[in-house]
Amino acid sequence: MTDRERRLAKNEALFRGVNEKVTAVKGELSDPGAPLEIVCECGREDCLEQVAVTLAEYERVRTAPTRFIVKQGHELNGVERVVTRTERFVVIEKDDGEAAIAREADPRR
Repeated sequence: MTDRERRLAKNEALFRGVNEKVTAVKGELSDPGAPLEIVCECGREDCLEQVAVTLAEYERVRTAPTRFIVKQGHELNGVERVVTRTERFVVIEKDDGEAAIAREADPRR
């Protein structure tokens, strides 16, 4: 794994941690079917874009610690693969080296 790939994986894990806190608070306060705005979990250092997901969608993705929700067009070839595409977001899964970082940084572990 290159330094760039390691940095990308750490950025994604950081944003996932932020989203865990957001969904915990907003999930208790809102309708479970209503979309929540979370931070894009891509590895780009300068990305703070929002992605609309329902709590159920978020929880489905979070069943796998190596999967992340990113805005359309923010997927990175070569370090991750697309699992699902929707009109609002893309679910990506990390490749082997980055997957280890994602598992270690999983706040639900």
